[in-house]
Amino acid sequence: MKCYLSLVVTIVAIVGLGEAATTSSLASNVAQTIDRNIFAADFYNAVASEKLNDNVVVSPAAVQISMALAFYGAKGKTATEMQTGLRLGSSDPEQVVRRFADFQQTFARGNNIRLANNIYINENLEFKQKFKDVAQRDFESNIEKADFHPPYNKRTADRINKAMETKTAGKITNILDHNLLQDLTEGVIVNGISFSAPWQKAFRTDKTSRRSFSAGGRQTYQVDTMWTLNNFNYGEYKNLDAKAVELPYQNTDFSMVIILPNRKDGLRDLLQSLKNKNLVAVLDEGFSSQKVEIYLPKFSVAFNTNLEEPFKKLGVTTMFTRQGDFGNMYRMFVSHYINSANHKAYVDVSETGSEQPLETGGLKNLFSRTKKFDADHPFVFAIKHKDSVIFMGHVANV
Repeated sequence: MKCYLSLVVTIVAIVGLGEAATTSSLASNVAQTIDRNIFAADFYNAVASEKLNDNVVVSPAAVQISMALAFYGAKGKTATEMQTGLRLGSSDPEQVVRRFADFQQTFARGNNIRLANNIYINENLEFKQKFKDVAQRDFESNIEKADFHPPYNKRTADRINKAMETKTAGKITNILDHNLLQDLTEGVIVNGISFSAPWQKAFRTDKTSRRSFSAGGRQTYQVDTMWTLNNFNYGEYKNLDAKAVELPYQNTDFSMVIILPNRKDGLRDLLQSLKNKNLVAVLDEGFSSQKVEIYLPKFSVAFNTNLEEPFKKLGVTTMFTRQGDFGNMYRMFVSHYINSANHKAYVDVSETGSEQPLETGGLKNLFSRTKKFDADHPFVFAIKHKDSVIFMGHVANV
């Protein structure tokens, strides 16, 4: 009997330890998701706050993945700045690689997303073998040497651009200007991502029509505007002075959230309101399933940004200077840095979907509690995978 009791106690203890480990892992995953989403809002703000009159899209998730790899090659102050400013979470490079390699695998497996993350260094320099192994094994990145010297810089830029175009099914083009490459260039990072997918609930193609779109109260355009009436997550937010609707994709792990300021000139204030926020949590608090009539412009946005200036706003200042230290990337006795990092994202929005709207526009009044969501002025959008923001952007003109 004593042996039996001992066995029972041992099993209970093991089960208890297993539950504790599971709880700890879940808490860690939640914390990582919150960090990713706060970085998404802050990085988007760092890029978009000076581009309020342009259409903008960035992928904070793709940028973090790219920089998780770069962080693996960084040392000293450069590594510290990247860890804190880019919210990479841990100071342990091995742990950062595991987390972001796993994250990349969770959302970038299908054909709807095409992600490319490549690093090129001067042909006179060498990568450390361990860095190359991690880049290729964990992030599927091209790690190559290249001739940056004029007049060969044009040919090199064309080769890099072609590689990015191929990996993103032709959506990410001309990401790198050859004028950024010169005799003193040591290393460049190029990071591109594209997304195009069918909705779960289609827009009526025969209802797409020309409607007015007010560009922040300055000028009005006639634009192709899609229409649907269906059940969606919908919310109104006093703290954002905006309303929002969530549109699921056919792969329901993905959805697009449209956030529409109540004022036609409210885009700037909305961006400020989103700073340092976990957008998913903010919106989920106010969402409820409702019948919503939606008017949404058709749009596709491609946006290219050099990461140096937005990173400075986030406290990452040394990686692009001679004070940068990538001693775990370069196989040299002196430290080397990254001259340029370019990120380009592409998102396409059209009517295509699998389920038809509930009713035609003529019958919408049968639904007494139908909400109207008319995106006829600048709005913010985000594409998320489960609880993680993958893209953020805004449409200011169509």
